[in-house]
Amino acid sequence: MDHGIFGIDQSVLKVPRTIENSLRRLRRFGYRIDSASRFEIYKTKFNKLYLESIMNQKYMLEDNVQEELLYGYKDYWELIRISESKTILTSMDKSVRNEINNIFNGSILECKDSKPWNFQFQYNLSSIFEHSGFKVDLKEPDFVFRYKGKTYSVAAKRLISKKGIQANLEKAEEQISKTENYGFIAISLDKIFRDSNRIITLSDPDKSVREANEIIQNILAKDFVTGHFGRRSSQILGIIAYISFPYYSTSDKPLFELGYTSYIMFLPINEPDSPEWNEAVEISDQLHKLEINNNAGF
Repeated sequence: MDHGIFGIDQSVLKVPRTIENSLRRLRRFGYRIDSASRFEIYKTKFNKLYLESIMNQKYMLEDNVQEELLYGYKDYWELIRISESKTILTSMDKSVRNEINNIFNGSILECKDSKPWNFQFQYNLSSIFEHSGFKVDLKEPDFVFRYKGKTYSVAAKRLISKKGIQANLEKAEEQISKTENYGFIAISLDKIFRDSNRIITLSDPDKSVREANEIIQNILAKDFVTGHFGRRSSQILGIIAYISFPYYSTSDKPLFELGYTSYIMFLPINEPDSPEWNEAVEISDQLHKLEINNNAGF
């Protein structure tokens, strides 16, 4: 199970420089990132709106600025993870490179075009598997990983609304069925959660992982039905539920301590204690807490 609390121990002064380092690394490996990409925009705004506010001790910001700081910060940590993936950096697949180039489009806050964030989820997730020690290949349906001599397919779907749950599960299952591998359907719940929780404040960042676990369970209980799991073919070993969110940590300086948490929950869909069930649980146990340092020597 992957879980991470990021930002608590990092000086905010490092954020603009770390963004630049990540983008420089990707550019060095041939990725086309425009100087007006949403990450470049965030770097500039972070300097102007956040760092200058701290230096001038002006701790209250307008709601739209608070949102930009939060969700740009979430994307910032996922950019680091993607930029440290050797598999991504060295890929020669044109379709992969086009999809990753698409990640840098759009504005700081997600608007009508969800593609940049959809691809960001897909490649952020493949990076999580890679950084957890799995051998990863970026191929259909979205990526595959190897474990104990077997190859598993992953179809990653970022849910845009509650209405699309069943359709996305069916599409992912169809994609996996075209392979010869057992597979997992990975779903991001970020957008569903964000639509009703735009600005999050936590009193204790150390409890954010437990909060993430509860968020997944609440969404599954409220918006998913038994059929979403029971209709799946025997080729599907399980569903991977993913949540990540940025937050402000309460302090004597209102809304200015930034944090980010990500969490993965494996949901095996076969009979408990069956070989397929145990296989999914064992793979889940291989995912560990990630350490992202932005010092990869590529």
